[in-house]
Amino acid sequence: MKKILISLATVTGLMLGGLATTASATAAAAPAPAAGDLKIVRVGTDAMGADSFANRNREYVTFRNVSDHAVDIANVLVEDNWAHGRTLANRAHNCNTYKITDLPGPGTNTEIAAGEYVTVLNGQRVGGDIKVGDEYRLYANSDTDCGTYGQFYNNDADTAWVTKADGTELAKKSWDWNGGYHVYGG
Repeated sequence: MKKILISLATVTGLMLGGLATTASATAAAAPAPAAGDLKIVRVGTDAMGADSFANRNREYVTFRNVSDHAVDIANVLVEDNWAHGRTLANRAHNCNTYKITDLPGPGTNTEIAAGEYVTVLNGQRVGGDIKVGDEYRLYANSDTDCGTYGQFYNNDADTAWVTKADGTELAKKSWDWNGGYHVYGG
């Protein structure tokens, strides 16, 4: 009888250990995005009318997770050309850059599922960041000293960058014309 009880205890322990291993593998964190995982789908480059504090949210970048898996976008940067050059040169700056540190929702989370969108708007919103459907809307509250009322994308020629913290490109969208308010990804 003792041998049977010991054998049952051993089998139970192995089963529980196996379940714990399976559970921890299932709860593994999503990887950081790799090149090709994110795609810029739309950029607001020129707010209608004169730039003002009130229309800063007309400048934005929307990118999408085009991979087939969740990715963790913690510390991903959204920048313009000016800021991106400084990031690559490892020159400290605060202007024209938004660093993703959290997404709206319960707890601290920076993972986006396959197919989800993130829009970083230059202005602010009463109540802060929000998730609407499959889109996270993050409000940079851009420093008004860094561009005209905090609007920092050049109307006629610039590049919107989505990069790793060290400046490694994940996605970019450039334009070199004036006459539109939105640039669409291809």
